[in-house]
Amino acid sequence: MHNVFKVLKFELMSILSKKSVQVTTLIMCVVVVLATSIPTVMNFFDDKSNSDDETTITYEDLGFMSKSSEVSIDSLTIYFGNDLNVYTDESKLREDVQSGVINNGYIIEDTQTIRSIVQNKGMYSSTDQMMISILQRIQRDKAFTELGIDPMVVDTLSNTPITINEEVLGKDAQSSFLISYILMFAVYMLVIMYGSFVSTSVAREKDNRTMEILITSTQPSALIVGKVLANAIGGLAQFSVILAAGFIGYFINQASYPEFISQMLFTGLSWDSILIFLIFTAIGYLLYLFLYASLGSLVSKVEDVGTSVTPITLLFMVAYITASIGINAPTNIFVKIGSFVPFVAILAMPIRYFLTSVPFIELLISMVLMILTSIGLAYLSIKIYRLGSLSYGNKLGFVKALKLIFAKDNIDI
Repeated sequence: MHNVFKVLKFELMSILSKKSVQVTTLIMCVVVVLATSIPTVMNFFDDKSNSDDETTITYEDLGFMSKSSEVSIDSLTIYFGNDLNVYTDESKLREDVQSGVINNGYIIEDTQTIRSIVQNKGMYSSTDQMMISILQRIQRDKAFTELGIDPMVVDTLSNTPITINEEVLGKDAQSSFLISYILMFAVYMLVIMYGSFVSTSVAREKDNRTMEILITSTQPSALIVGKVLANAIGGLAQFSVILAAGFIGYFINQASYPEFISQMLFTGLSWDSILIFLIFTAIGYLLYLFLYASLGSLVSKVEDVGTSVTPITLLFMVAYITASIGINAPTNIFVKIGSFVPFVAILAMPIRYFLTSVPFIELLISMVLMILTSIGLAYLSIKIYRLGSLSYGNKLGFVKALKLIFAKDNIDI
């Protein structure tokens, strides 16, 4: 145990003292703070644009011309008011649109056809849909009147206010959606980044023959456990700093956030959900780091690390895809099954717990399976680490390494 702490301390200090880690953390913190400031920047430009009458389209910016006797200009005043830009000459309407006097011109051909004239159409223009709705409304009111039905009575009955008092007995997925996605993505980046770090670190030690000295002076178990724990702590420390930067950025710009965003960020957070997230993240994180470390020891060159760890990276991508499905459908059977698979549960079970009610027995079973799998993988990783660290030449495959470990003549490895 003493050697584990020595390796842990040495590796952790090496990680935290790296300029690349420090610069990456600083850049990520700046990016996160800037990202949390987007609502403030948007509000600033919105306020500035709202003060400019030319950028705000009102009914006065629209021009109307009717060629249909069934749709009179008077019928349009019911919806637009009396201050309408009425045209009787189509060429004049086109001229005013082209010169910028009005933004949109509408020529009503008949009860079912409208011609729209616009100089430049924006990405999110909604005036066309508004005109369609109004024309449909005019036709509806006319039909009701012909049947002897007062359209105002129909409107009153159609818009009867309904009050719903909702009582959520379990979890409200809508309030937890955003925070679930943010945490899921953060864990994904954490495992991918530090899994690569630990596998590359092991491969580099083997490539420059440093491992031969380490193996002779320290037990393989102390080396790999210390290295994995150091990378785990280093990753969590970096993650915590970036997360803290995000909270700081949010609270600085809190006033600019819509209320529903704040609710989606914090309403779904509770002490029990935070605890479940931390437990499954910690166990699953160690599980993957042990795998990455063992695979890194099987290669003889640093350049081969990417190829060696591809299977485990693809496996973790399956976990990410499963959790992504769970965000939209937390009760999906595929997600439920995935929450009991140790390699997938790191993301799937916290997502399920955030978005829906999960029985305690299911949490316990998933947690026990992850712990047992992590212990088993740690044991295998130590064996693979020792076998791979002294194996040079061709790359040793993971399956072949397992066969050698369990072979009778290698039982003492």
